[in-house]
Amino acid sequence: MQISEMTGERDRGSAGVQETTCPHGTAAGYFCSASIMTVVLSNYQKTTYCWTDNYDCCPLFLAKVLREG
Repeated sequence: MQISEMTGERDRGSAGVQETTCPHGTAAGYFCSASIMTVVLSNYQKTTYCWTDNYDCCPLFLAKVLREG
């Protein structure tokens, strides 16, 4: 659940909390650097995982963390 949903705010900036983004993605890029292969990210993946604080639920991010451990 996003912070804006928990506070009842619909405007992302109105919650007063800066969103965290995935450290392995870029806002302008279409590829995920967390993947061992060249993976093109869909709009769904970018808006659901890459550009929010929900990136730790992303399968590509989790696979990278497990590979490093």
